[in-house]
Amino acid sequence: MTVKRRSKPVSVNPLKIGQSLGGILAMQGCYRAMPIVHGSQGCSAFPKALLTRHFREPIAVQTSALQEMDVIFDANRNLEEAINAVLSKHRPDIIGIIGTELTDVAGVDYQSMLKSYKRERNMRGGLAFSVTLPDFRGSLESGFSVTVEAMIDELIQQAGLRGQRNVNSRQITLLPGSYLTPGDVMELKEIVSSFGFEVIALPDISTSLSGHLLTGFSPLTRGGVPLDSMLQSLQSGLTIAFGSSMERPARRLHNALGTPYKVFQSTMGLKASDELFHFLHQISGVPVPIRYCWQRENLLDCMLDAHFQFAGMSAVAALEPDHICSVSSWLEELGVEQKALVTSCETTAVAEMERDVWVGDLDDAEVLGSGADLLISSSHGMAGAERIGAAHLPAGFPIWNELGSYMNVSVGYRGAMEWTNKAGNQLMRREAEHRESSIRHR
Repeated sequence: MTVKRRSKPVSVNPLKIGQSLGGILAMQGCYRAMPIVHGSQGCSAFPKALLTRHFREPIAVQTSALQEMDVIFDANRNLEEAINAVLSKHRPDIIGIIGTELTDVAGVDYQSMLKSYKRERNMRGGLAFSVTLPDFRGSLESGFSVTVEAMIDELIQQAGLRGQRNVNSRQITLLPGSYLTPGDVMELKEIVSSFGFEVIALPDISTSLSGHLLTGFSPLTRGGVPLDSMLQSLQSGLTIAFGSSMERPARRLHNALGTPYKVFQSTMGLKASDELFHFLHQISGVPVPIRYCWQRENLLDCMLDAHFQFAGMSAVAALEPDHICSVSSWLEELGVEQKALVTSCETTAVAEMERDVWVGDLDDAEVLGSGADLLISSSHGMAGAERIGAAHLPAGFPIWNELGSYMNVSVGYRGAMEWTNKAGNQLMRREAEHRESSIRHR
């Protein structure tokens, strides 16, 4: 179908989140890492505030704190001072320089500066890379994907591998998309490892942003995939990417090292889960573990039980591109009418969808979804759902009105069952509230 846009002079209640936040999120999935945002202080303060509010965990990020005169005369001097301070005080294993729209428009060549910095100081034993993520292009999803690709590029250069490697056929590298929660990544790792594979997720937010009580304080990321495991992932016999946005990093591994890859565009619902388990069964020769067979039966029974709540219902979803693809296929399995699908930016996956997709904001979701029974969006869409009389199902980023949302599971049979029950409960609650209000006004 087609990608559409409403003609309007201004964005109302924006859905789009800047690329730099996606880059910072990707870095949180690496152990002892420090992202340095090359821009003004606000370019790091805003993503840090949103991420902290969503995950309720400390977020590692530093900034070069550019002022107007710094950009005019020598922006890279601030960056060099920031790198020196981080290396001397914290000694991170991984440093990611995230360029913003400020340095991009000013034409600051910080990539060359970083190369000469590493050469002059003979930086070894760590990983340092740069990536350009202006907010006027893409969204959180593309920022996450581009950062992972830049990370993989630097890993390949550091390892010095060009097609020659010791392949471990029982090891798989997972490239989880930005829309997957720490709970989702943990579930996917368990699913793949249950077929006898060693699993390395890159990045791995399931061990860094899943909530943990560690003593002491560290300004670096705590948890995530260590640098030696990242280098070990280059020996994997297969790469599995979850979400179309992660195909480019997977293809980068394939082009440089010859690693075959498989992309799962959707990870949610009965059909997507069947495809994943069938693929893992084929490549491993191991029967599907009995617990997942039971989970499939549980999901089918759950869908049967919930069909009374979903029959005749309509929904509108406003999410990131990969997430909207997954949620749309899940809604289709439940027989829910999809009044509108709204996303933050146009991608190939969105353009290839069988339904019309609108690129816009949460105001567009409110207008296009007028009369819908269910609105699926971040916490920013909560007020809009109330205005159109729809139940609100929190999903995506950020979510601050629900505890533990970062550990919600949407992948696999268990994830589809949890989402089906949660959406059904929201619709039942809405119906009860409407019934109560109608009785009260008689």
